[in-house]
Amino acid sequence: MTRHPLARRDFLKLTALGVGALAFRPFEGIPEFQQSELLGRVTVGKVDVYTRPDGNEQIVGALYEDQVVSWIREVVGSMPDRINQRWVETPYGYVWGGNLQPVRNLPNSQVSTLPSTSLAPGMWVEVTVPYVDLILDNPPSRASWLQYRESIGLPARFVYSQVVWVDQVRTEGDGRVWYRLNERFGSGDQFWGPAEAFRPLTAEEIAPINPETEEKRIVVNIDYQTLSCFEGKNEVYFARISSGAPYDAWGNPKDAWATPIGEFPIWRKAISLPLSGGSASAG
Repeated sequence: MTRHPLARRDFLKLTALGVGALAFRPFEGIPEFQQSELLGRVTVGKVDVYTRPDGNEQIVGALYEDQVVSWIREVVGSMPDRINQRWVETPYGYVWGGNLQPVRNLPNSQVSTLPSTSLAPGMWVEVTVPYVDLILDNPPSRASWLQYRESIGLPARFVYSQVVWVDQVRTEGDGRVWYRLNERFGSGDQFWGPAEAFRPLTAEEIAPINPETEEKRIVVNIDYQTLSCFEGKNEVYFARISSGAPYDAWGNPKDAWATPIGEFPIWRKAISLPLSGGSASAG
């Protein structure tokens, strides 16, 4: 655990999720998701379902945005013109992995009072269900993603693994608890959501990892679409990414807004930062 500090954080997260799930009381506002250890949430408007993990094979169906399906296994297949060649087997067939977010359905016990922190009374929480619908507390909406959803008749929604700030708690007459939520470095929109959908983060989870280590680097590989974090020469974290492919096959920027390649200092850290534009037209 000392050699791999990120593993410690994952362990704390899984432990807290397990404890919270034991005290869960069903809540009407959270959909009845399938019972499966691992689920997949569709992240785009529509995805095709194939007979085999190959983009040239027969299409046998379709899944739509925010639809949640059982995640049977992940396999390597073929998707032309894509860096990511991973596929997910579902009960309906194979779906290209780039359009399916791995999620879990782990409701939590309710917190009726907020702790005191250096940021004022409140707490950081993480969404631990595939998605949760919200009620806007301070209309009109400000964020592009929220305006877009309203324009097509959809409710405000947070999805699995999002981290947001709770600054108020409300308990109804039947004992049901709601959190008031906001993206602290976002547009200023505030929401109410059912407490069961959110897991409070512990102080140890958000504490600095190895603050005594001076040499830290984040390395992004544009060609392979990966990210690695280093402490000295030791790689302590690795993940696949989607950087938006700002360069063409010859290394030239596709437009004036392409991220420059080079070495840059980290000038700001934030525990959570909303980056969703909502739609292509909304940015």
